[in-house]
Amino acid sequence: MLGGAKEAGAASSVVRLNTLRYRGCQGCDACQTTGECVLKDDLTSVHQQLRQARLWVLAAPIYYDGVCGQMKLFFDRLRPFSVRKLSGRRAGLVLITYEDKERKDYAKHARVLAGYLGWFGDFRPAETFCAADLGGPTAAKARAGLLSRAAEAGKRLARGLAEDVQ
Repeated sequence: MLGGAKEAGAASSVVRLNTLRYRGCQGCDACQTTGECVLKDDLTSVHQQLRQARLWVLAAPIYYDGVCGQMKLFFDRLRPFSVRKLSGRRAGLVLITYEDKERKDYAKHARVLAGYLGWFGDFRPAETFCAADLGGPTAAKARAGLLSRAAEAGKRLARGLAEDVQ
């Protein structure tokens, strides 16, 4: 996906939630006044990156009928963005992978997360991308068709944003 976006002229960076140390939202509501999370941890710099990024691609596996814990904690910590909306047009895509056969109920998880992006500012309707039958970290590499679809989605999103600016 990021390769397709790069091919369309977008710069990208990858944040791996699993390598970060961060806590879940504490429900303190301080962000409701300041627009900033009072927790200072590895997500502090990620929030800064997100404020600058015009295209968000959020990817997570589903293990036990819901997105992984890291992504849930991450979304909970995005609450400041619902108070102090991001400026400028943005696009987003939520990518969900799982090992099971194709399941409509899993696609719903992606749609729910994609819908949240609209709470944060002027996001084009966020897209979803679900990939079934992916067991293990290298399973996607053997699926050329899936990788091609992902690259096309990245190109489409990056080009769409470029058109919005013109």
